[in-house]
Order: sequence, then structure tokens, then C-alpha cells
Amino acid sequence: MLVSHIVAVSKNNIIGIKNGLPWKMPHDTAYFHRITKGHCVIMGRKNFEANKGALSNRTNIVISRNPDFHLKDALRVQSIEEAIKVARSLNEKEAFIVGGGEIYRLTLNIVDRIYITIIDTIVDGDTSYPALDFSEWQVSSEIKMKKDGDNPHDFTYYVLDRPKK
Repeated sequence: MLVSHIVAVSKNNIIGIKNGLPWKMPHDTAYFHRITKGHCVIMGRKNFEANKGALSNRTNIVISRNPDFHLKDALRVQSIEEAIKVARSLNEKEAFIVGGGEIYRLTLNIVDRIYITIIDTIVDGDTSYPALDFSEWQVSSEIKMKKDGDNPHDFTYYVLDRPKK
């Protein structure tokens, strides 16, 4: 099973502000839904609450150490390791870590692939993605997109794969 990050970041690595996104980029939102649909998505409790519930058409696995945090539309686990184990037990081919910032930091060293959209802007925010050294990854795909009437910034989709040792 592949373990992947999927994330949109500004040029200064910001991914969120006040439990939301610092931009409205409908093209990237559609990309996120298309890539993750039908798969397991792994997230922290704060990210789950910011989404106001489970992401549809996906198996939602939420990491929370609080045993009293009960979910009717998602699976609660206590650790990243347990989340990955659950995804494997469901015969998942690729599980997606979808945030937030702390979950991304704790899992960067174990992911096989990163779907990263770099939004061509600098924004203020309170949640960031760890800085990446692209030279440590194989760029499998790069698609540049121009801003338009719905998407206010240029952006680039990258798929990065961890080189095989």
C-alpha cells in the first residue's frame, strides 16, 4: 500500500488559517476530491472538525487520543501507525494523509508519494507544511495552471515519489 500526502501550499508553505484554507481554489478542490475519492483519508481531529464531518465517498480515519471522541461517520484511531494499519486491513491500495500540519510533519518521513499543489502566492496563516527539498524526491508529474475567473492564483500540481533505495 502506498502512503501519500495530498496538500495545497502557498509559496511560503502556509496551508491553513483559523481552521480553514487561506484561499478559494475550486480547481484544486476538485483535484483533491478526484484523487482521494474511494480511498482512505487519514487526518487529525482538528482537521476533521474543520471539515465539519467526514469527507464523502472516502473511508475517513481520524487520529485522536481522546477515547471520548466518538464518530458516527468515521473511524477513530489513537495513532498514525494504527491509522495505516486500518487502511491496510481494508485492502487499500493508496491511503491519503490529508492533514493537518502536525500530522503532515509526523508522517513526512514515512510517505511514499506527495501530491502537492503549490499556489503561487504568499499568505498569512497559522498552519504550515514542512519545507520540502525537491532534490530528495523524484518529480513524477508537473502540471502548471494559470489563474482564471474562479482560481485567483497561478498554481502547479506536482506528484513527488520517494526514490527507491
